[in-house]
Amino acid sequence: MKWRFYPQQPTDPIRNPISGEFFSTEAVGDPTDGLVREAVQNTLDARQKFGANRETAKVRIYLSGVSGALSASKVSTWLDGLWPHAEAPGNGLGDQPKRQDICPFLVYEDFGTTGLTGDPSEHQVVEGNQNNFLNFFRAEGHSDKGEHDRGSWGVGKTVFPRASRISSFFGLSVRSDDQRALLLGRSILKYHRIGKQVYKSDGYFGEFRGDGFALPIEQPLALDQFRQDFRLKRLSEPGLSIVVPWYEADTDDGLTHNKVVFALLGGFFYPILMGHLSVLIQTPTSSLSLDATSIASAVAKLPGDEAQELSSMLELATWAQTRLEPEFRHLASPPGEGTQKWTPALMTTEVIQAVRTAFERREQVALRVHMHVQPRSSASPIATFSNVFLEHSDLDSNKPVFIRDELIITDVKAPRISQVRALVIVEDRPLANLLRDAETPAHTQWNPTTGNFKNKYKFGAGAIDFVRLAVSEILRIVNQSEQKPDPSITVDYFSIPIPPDADDDDAIPARKKKAKDKKGGALPTTVPTIPPTPRRFRIDRMRGGFSLRPADPSVQVPFEVSVRVAYDVRKGSPLKKYHEADFQLGKGPIRFEERGVKVTAANQNRMIAAITAADFRLDVLGFDPDRDIYVRADVREADNVD
Repeated sequence: MKWRFYPQQPTDPIRNPISGEFFSTEAVGDPTDGLVREAVQNTLDARQKFGANRETAKVRIYLSGVSGALSASKVSTWLDGLWPHAEAPGNGLGDQPKRQDICPFLVYEDFGTTGLTGDPSEHQVVEGNQNNFLNFFRAEGHSDKGEHDRGSWGVGKTVFPRASRISSFFGLSVRSDDQRALLLGRSILKYHRIGKQVYKSDGYFGEFRGDGFALPIEQPLALDQFRQDFRLKRLSEPGLSIVVPWYEADTDDGLTHNKVVFALLGGFFYPILMGHLSVLIQTPTSSLSLDATSIASAVAKLPGDEAQELSSMLELATWAQTRLEPEFRHLASPPGEGTQKWTPALMTTEVIQAVRTAFERREQVALRVHMHVQPRSSASPIATFSNVFLEHSDLDSNKPVFIRDELIITDVKAPRISQVRALVIVEDRPLANLLRDAETPAHTQWNPTTGNFKNKYKFGAGAIDFVRLAVSEILRIVNQSEQKPDPSITVDYFSIPIPPDADDDDAIPARKKKAKDKKGGALPTTVPTIPPTPRRFRIDRMRGGFSLRPADPSVQVPFEVSVRVAYDVRKGSPLKKYHEADFQLGKGPIRFEERGVKVTAANQNRMIAAITAADFRLDVLGFDPDRDIYVRADVREADNVD
């Protein structure tokens, strides 16, 4: 049981490894994102099948930190033969530990997976013979993954040595087909010199045949000791356990508990919601479980605005995964021949109105976007589709979330959108295959110049753009449609004058200033003429608040009103400048006085009021009496209001 590197032969070119650089130069965030992303992706691809279904993949991530680190004497058992190479000059290590240092370690284990199947003594790729053991430990740039898998480049395993200060890792696999337990280690350095001998970049930990080939360790006593020293949970369950010694634990680029949690939630919330993945994150002093039942509460406890937006995206994704076929609104497909392009003709009047209505009512809408892809191997274009889910958002700038086969593609170059939350999901096989082929090694972008994609599709770049621009083009078509908004749907108020029938005790003089509409033009100082279709309500200003009352005695009930409130500002949108420190509806000192109306929901600066009587009145009080209030109210139709 030892490490061994191989001397350079006269016929060997000097070829230092660069595949790990894919995960530092691409937009994968920090090393934590790269490691979590590649590891979990491989786990999802390796889920065991039972009939037509796959088992839920269970992942355990253990971070020893300094408090749970292995002593120098214990770790030395597993590093026999490695130190001379780890200490050699020019080996590519920038901050290698010393022999006497304690060893913080990271453990990544998956369960419900197949393990690394295939002949462990094979050293060559045999066409048509899948060998996951060889691909993981001995091959780079080669993958046997099929079209239903998430990865395809064959370089993902390099994230493990990259996370180690000695650029090394161990893998203990129990295989589902023959139940063999196999332990092998690998180190990836640069070409380096010890004395007069130059060594190649790759080293292995295992048992060695006479020709120097590394075979995995199978002795039960050695495997039990390995499990005990590195605190593995795997006994005889199929799957893979990876150990990364001397991971970065205490630097800016280090792997921490919080970074792992954010990487998991940001990259894999969808398969967790679907029940296809569960994760246990452990340290010597803590344990956190993420599964379909706990993910929402885990997100709610995270700090910062990112967690709040992720929580909203979880709600949209939860709604999205339960939509049935009749609930989708269908867009027409561009012509099959030629580049796929967006035109207004793709959306009917009914679909445009459905999107408008969903935004007005603060509801979600599900769209099926039809299109064609044209593989060069196919005689004709193939019909396919993506699913787009939209809802209103209070954020000024949102980035659509793109998911291909449950894998979130984090760096798609799509336009940002205002006040709309969007989720684009691609699962239909022809389109999913095209986008997978276009993904870069870290699976964060779609790029038509990748080796897997180039010359494989006709009009392939146009197909990528059609998906990438889907959300912004849908919104552009909706906004530019010729349909006119109902003037009774939306009412905006700035510094509302006192109405003639306002209560004297509550009313205060209106400030003498020119109100402005959304385009900056001056509004008339007199009360505007009531349009032919009477408004259902009016908003009257009161001292320290406002009142919602009928605008016409013949108003038809029931209906709902969605209300947003903010303090007025000199420049910009008051609603966009709102901060929860200003006030929060439903919390003191803000209070509601209701008659013929019920506030059914209130959060921050938004509320929903259900109108049940024609002579209703809702007073909202408790605001700063020295500040002007801006109110925006939208009618929400309701067939039955309690």
